Amino acid sequence: MGRNTSAFDADTYRRLLQTKRDDESTSDVIDRLLARHESNPLRELIGLVDGDELETVRNRSTAFRADVDDSYGLL
Repeated sequence: MGRNTSAFDADTYRRLLQTKRDDESTSDVIDRLLARHESNPLRELIGLVDGDELETVRNRSTAFRADVDDSYGLL
C-alpha cells in the first residue's frame, strides 16, 4: 500500500492521539475506529479485563439472569 499525507485540525489530531493505543500506528487507530461501524461494537471490549475479572462478570451475569428467571417464573 502507498502512503498519503493527511492534515488534521489540532484538536482532531489531539483526540486521535488520545484514542491511539501504545501498539498502534496512526493508520491502525483510524482503521480501528472506522471498523467499529462495520463490525460488532462489543469487540472493542475484548482485552479490557483480565481472566479473573472476566470470570467475576460471567458469574454475576449468570446469577442475575437466574434471579430474574426465578422472580418472573421463567424457564
